[in-house]
Amino acid sequence: MQPQMGNTLKHVLNLDLMFNTITTYAKLAGVYAKGIFGFRHREYDLQFVYDDNVWYIDMPWPGDRSNLSMVGGSNHLLTFLDTKKDNRVRVLVRPRKKHLTNLNGYFECEQLDSGLFAGATYQVNGLTGFTREIWICPVTLTVLGRYPKYIYIKKM
Repeated sequence: MQPQMGNTLKHVLNLDLMFNTITTYAKLAGVYAKGIFGFRHREYDLQFVYDDNVWYIDMPWPGDRSNLSMVGGSNHLLTFLDTKKDNRVRVLVRPRKKHLTNLNGYFECEQLDSGLFAGATYQVNGLTGFTREIWICPVTLTVLGRYPKYIYIKKM
């Protein structure tokens, strides 16, 4: 009788894990749907934090925090923008379909390549001293709803 109880407990634990996984994916699907199909803003106020040697966007997220990490050059951009060295960067972001001029205090990120599940690569223009490309992950879709052709960023 003892071995059967062990198998029953394993079965219950597996069902619980499966339920939690399905619930998390359902929540994530809702977050993506809201970002893609929801109301789009002209400007977003975003904050990033540096924790355990990794930059993260500071936003509610039902999934694993690692999904919010900044990698692929975005981490270098945030380190560059963290001039106070207080492990926090706050920016205003303006996604646009067309190139804009005369945005005082903003620098431009111009899309080079993108794929729905692959993220997007951008060339950073107009930020003196920063000459790298950056990659943004598909979590961007939950915030901006798309990979804009141009992203204008102003450090606050």
